[in-house]
Amino acid sequence: MVRWYYLASALYLLIELQAFSIFDRLAYGEWEGKAGDKFTTALNLLWIVTSLALFIWGLRRTKGISTGGALLLGAAGYLLISTLWSIDPSTTLRRGMLYLFSVVGAIGVASALDVDEFMDALGWTCAISAVASLLLLVVAPGAASISMGASSDFRGIFSHKNMLGQAMVAGAFASLYSLRAGISGRSRNVAMLILFAVAAALSKSTTSFMTIFSFCAADGIIVFFRKGGASRIMAAGAVVFLLPAVVFGALFPDSLLELLGKDPTLTGRTDLWAYVIADIAQKPWLGWGYSAFWSPNDPAAAEISDILKWYVPQAHNGILEMLLNAGIIGTAFFVFLWARNLQVAAKCLRTPKKALAISTFFACGGLFLIGISESVLMEPFQIITTMFFVTGLMSEKAIQAARRRSHAIGLASARK
Repeated sequence: MVRWYYLASALYLLIELQAFSIFDRLAYGEWEGKAGDKFTTALNLLWIVTSLALFIWGLRRTKGISTGGALLLGAAGYLLISTLWSIDPSTTLRRGMLYLFSVVGAIGVASALDVDEFMDALGWTCAISAVASLLLLVVAPGAASISMGASSDFRGIFSHKNMLGQAMVAGAFASLYSLRAGISGRSRNVAMLILFAVAAALSKSTTSFMTIFSFCAADGIIVFFRKGGASRIMAAGAVVFLLPAVVFGALFPDSLLELLGKDPTLTGRTDLWAYVIADIAQKPWLGWGYSAFWSPNDPAAAEISDILKWYVPQAHNGILEMLLNAGIIGTAFFVFLWARNLQVAAKCLRTPKKALAISTFFACGGLFLIGISESVLMEPFQIITTMFFVTGLMSEKAIQAARRRSHAIGLASARK
């Protein structure tokens, strides 16, 4: 029998994926700067109720909030407090509340499910989204794509190709965990991994496809390294081969992007960044207020769109978006959360949950890669951020469980 909190977690993940945006699009249409409608409002209310239910259930199971959970609530609280200095307080308050419930739901999922259940739910929700997107492409190609000048981008049931790409990254992330942990059947997980890679490739989201490729390459190297002997030598050789490519990409990003067939300006993003940096310098310490800068009430954002001749909804860079929203102080706190998850993952490697530890490293790496050209950790509905939150919390839970077992064994030995 399927437990209610598993279904609630799956619903939470589907809404975080924005997999229901197709219904909103078909019913109400879409346009630049579109505000919420009745469907979006109802869905948000359902999502809030689901998040609260999971959070309360999780509190009953764990008898309290972990240090990681308290830090995440603190981050959400900081974004809410930015209403006090926001240039658009109503938008900051509304979006800040959504972010708070996103964090609340992530804490609830991490408390209610074990890691195998979470990865299973994540994999299935992403697979359903991928299949629905491909079916929509066959049945109604116009609804599954968005015109981009002379060409069109495949977005499936999502509002944008990047949302589809990130959903496929999340699916690949879950499939690789299942393969690593040896659960749910190898053939099924390989088939799902191929499905996610194909859908990401069709979306032409280069960042998402390269993130999936990086996950697969890193996982393969880890598998060979853990086998030992000749396999370990092959893994070391792969690292030696790939390391120069990584260094080259860091030193000469334009050349690497050209080799990948991608615009060296990241489709105009580098032009945007120059204007964003100038605006960050005006309010460096506290920022403009969470989600306030890109609101319709800010003439500075409208000016950027007018200059660049395209509607700009975000900074298209993780760090720059954080600086706009939360300033240097808030950005430092979010960077600390990222670094802390790396530390937690390293400690988790010393527990029986090694597969989870590796996934936590992957979540941090995926956040970094996607953050080069997209906003991360700043959106209430972003599955990459949810992956990062939940795996970090679960790794922390695994460390605590390992300590309790070690303490119990020590007590048993002392009694003997």
